[in-house]
Amino acid sequence: MAESLEAEILKQPYADRAPPHYLHIYAHRRNTILTLTKPNGNVMLSLSCGHLGFRKSGRSGYDPAFQLTSHFFAQMHERAYMLEIKRLELVFRDFGQGREAFTKVLMGNEGKNVRNAVVSVTDSTRLKFGGTKSRHVRRLG
Repeated sequence: MAESLEAEILKQPYADRAPPHYLHIYAHRRNTILTLTKPNGNVMLSLSCGHLGFRKSGRSGYDPAFQLTSHFFAQMHERAYMLEIKRLELVFRDFGQGREAFTKVLMGNEGKNVRNAVVSVTDSTRLKFGGTKSRHVRRLG
């Protein structure tokens, strides 16, 4: 009996083999967008800084992204998504200020419920190799 249990543990070292849910963090220069998806890709919740009332240049920055992430985690708790989610994979994209704000909220008191479910962190920032010439840089003032 003990040998078969030990053999079974060696075959499956991870107890929970459920596919993970994904939390996409798209933090570009002018806005931050958070999207929670099921393992098959269907969207469960999607919010951006504009949903909180920030408009135009107010959407870019650390503070709107911090507020957005806090609100997003509160919505996840309110809608009881964390009862369904056993494994969560974070997918970062781009290098805006919202990226740092998200990690601060996740490591803070607001993210204590979400933090336990995170199994993987990946970066899907798009890189350009050659290709066509980019648009000119926008210069103001």
